[in-house]
This record gives sequence, C-alpha cells and structure tokens, in this order.
Amino acid sequence: MCFQAFPRQLACLLLAATLGACGGGATSSSSLTSQTSSASASSSATPDSTATITVASPKLVTLAGNVALKGLGEALVVGERIVVLSASDAVITLNQKQLHPRTRLSLLDKDGTLLSSVDYAFTLADSYVGEWLLLPAPDGFVMLQAGPGTRMLKFDTQAKLQGSAVDLYPAVAATSTTDLAAAENAASVDGNGFWLATTFSLLPVNDKTQYLLKLCKYDFTGRQLTPPFEIALSAVRPHVASSNGTVLTTWLDGTTAMLALWPKGLGAPLIHSLGTGGGEPLAVALDGNGKVGVIWNGKATFTSPGGVMGVALDNTGVAVLPTGRTDLEQEVLSGYWAASGRAPYIDNRLYKNNLLLADVGVGTYSSGDAQGDVLVLADYGIGTAALSSQKSTVKRLRLYGGALVMGTFPVLRQMMFADHSLLLVGDEYHLEVFSITRQ
Repeated sequence: MCFQAFPRQLACLLLAATLGACGGGATSSSSLTSQTSSASASSSATPDSTATITVASPKLVTLAGNVALKGLGEALVVGERIVVLSASDAVITLNQKQLHPRTRLSLLDKDGTLLSSVDYAFTLADSYVGEWLLLPAPDGFVMLQAGPGTRMLKFDTQAKLQGSAVDLYPAVAATSTTDLAAAENAASVDGNGFWLATTFSLLPVNDKTQYLLKLCKYDFTGRQLTPPFEIALSAVRPHVASSNGTVLTTWLDGTTAMLALWPKGLGAPLIHSLGTGGGEPLAVALDGNGKVGVIWNGKATFTSPGGVMGVALDNTGVAVLPTGRTDLEQEVLSGYWAASGRAPYIDNRLYKNNLLLADVGVGTYSSGDAQGDVLVLADYGIGTAALSSQKSTVKRLRLYGGALVMGTFPVLRQMMFADHSLLLVGDEYHLEVFSITRQ
C-alpha cells in the first residue's frame, strides 16, 4: 500500500533520530537509544508478527559538494532502487513567502546510497508548489499532482522524464467561476492501472466551497479504464487504497468520516460513515486478497498516550470490532507508544502480512525525561480479529543528548525490499536513512 500524498504539506508527519542539535541542524551523525515492547493477540487465528525490530545508525544523504538533500516529499521503491522526491533549488514568491517546488528526483540504491539526482525545478508544472504522488508503473513510475490539478508525468527507472505531461481531467482556468476544478487527489495502483480519487470544487476556493468526489481508474498512459464515478457531493481529504480488485475510498464530509468500499465484482460501492470523532480517515490495504481497513489519529494527550486508531473492514464495509464493542474511538493501536502524535498522517506499509506503521510523537522516552520527539515503528499482524487485538511489536527511538526536537516539517517513509527495509527520515534541513531489520 502506498501512503497517499496530499495537497497540504504532509511534511508534518514523522522523522527519526537525526538533528544532533537545535531542532534540525544538518549534522551527519545521530546517536540513538531505543526500547522495544510486544503485545499479544486475543485471537488464535492471528498470525505471528515480527518478534524484534532493529534499527542501525543513520546515514546522511548528501548531494555533490556535501550539500544536504532536504525537503523530503514522497519516496518509492522501483526495482532495486529508491526514487526520492525532495525540494528543488528553484524558488517562487507567493503571498510574500518564498516556496520551493518538490521536483528534485534522486535515486538511492537499496542500501540508501545516493546514485544520481536531477532537479527539474518548475519544468514539470509551471508555478506549481503543491505535493506530488509517486506511483509504480511498468518500466518506471508516474508522478501525479496531489492538487490542485491532475497533471501526470511518466519517468523511466532512472528517473528520466518520458514524453510530455497528461492532464487526467481537463484543466480549468483560474478565472472560471462556473467549471469544477480538480482540488485534491489520492491514488492507489491496482493491476493494470491506478484508482484516482479526486475532489472538485468551484474556483475560487473559500470557506463556503462545496467539494464533489469522483473515483476513476486510469492506465499508466492516462487513459480512463472506467467512467468517473461520483461518490459524494461534499468531500475533502480523499484517500484511496486497493487490494486485489477491492477499492476503498475515505474522505471527510464536514467533521464526519466517510468511506466507500467497492468489493471486487460488485456493481457499486458500499458507503458508510465512520465514527472517528472527527479524525481524518486514511484508507489502508491489509493484505493482498482484498482485505482493507482505516486508520486515523485520535485525541491523544501527554498524560494519555496513544492516538493512533484503526479498524479492519468486513466485506460490507463495516468495522471489525471486539465482541461487545461499538465505539470505534476505543480501537487504539498506539497503547505502547507513550507519545502524542506530531501530525495527522502516519506512514503505513503492507509487508509480509503485517501492517507497518511509522510515526513521531512528542512524549517522554523514559521516566524522568523531559518531553521530546520520540520515533515509533510498529508492526501489526493481520488476522481475523479486530485490528487492535492483533499481535504487535513496537520500537521506540530517540536522540541522545542535544535538543530532542526535529524540524518543523518532518517526514518518514518506509521503503520495503524482499530481505530488508529502509526508513527515510527527512525535514527541511536534511535526509537520513536508517536500515531496519525485522526478525
């Protein structure tokens, strides 16, 4: 499953032990300390999950001349390499602020060593400084605007641009007040193409704007494989996940979390509300056979650890809960995290029948410590029971000494290979790579 990017800066998500001083300086070394805990499952049908998680010392990624690679956006495994999207050196001034597009594409090998880097500046989309989605494609990958707009570009395995841009939906002039314009996008690859969930709105966007949500499948040339299905007449923050032909779309309708589950072979999606207490629902794939679920951030505090909630869905789109439970806000996944989430989004990956989460929160690492940033890696087994009941392994990390804070816009991305994984930890100052071993 890919963790979807969004038009806002998703950069507020997570980071790991980097920054030896002053909230994000580009130092090349970070000292770590860690704790590991395990939780047992309540269901014998639950598969065993990872027993231990080992994190190696980080490696700083730099460009020629020891220049920091900064402003991490998305990252993607392409074959035996990693494509990293980060901040360009190009700059534009909007609303009296200097902004950099995320259009530098770099290649790392499977150990996290930089192989090449190309700064595309504003050549991919004039004046666009929003986020981008990265999706695997045959012979390379595609890069798609997270919004506003639906521009798609194709790249080969060396991160070289192939051909010209394609607009998946017709572009709307900024001066139009009658045409619906694409505002936000989320996407998930599914077999011969990808599902695109898009919100549309009238321009200009303001506090009274109403958003229309459509779902459409495209192939990797930008050709529609299905008609655009209209799912909701009021929707923001779309997310989408797919698994073996099953498609799940989640969004917010005001403060109500909503989902549309389209099981494989069904003629129309099943639409439900979800009691997240106002938390933004994030669609996730839980296995390769059509099992999907939702995670979201709950209301954590310094004195009430946790805040990461999650449920699996049955084939009708109803949450799978422990016997006798009806309150989704009790489905806490982060009971061992002892940190209050730093941002609304959590990196998640499906790997060997486990759901792997990465987050950073503000909390106390050990009794008597001051509050600081704590990196958390958590592996949840996937079985037939409620997601909160599955066996799990949690790894908590922090920096030794110095300021235990990260940059203003930290981002974590887990990169999964057949025999190991890497954790990319980036912010507005630098990028570090951690090698992760699960046994």
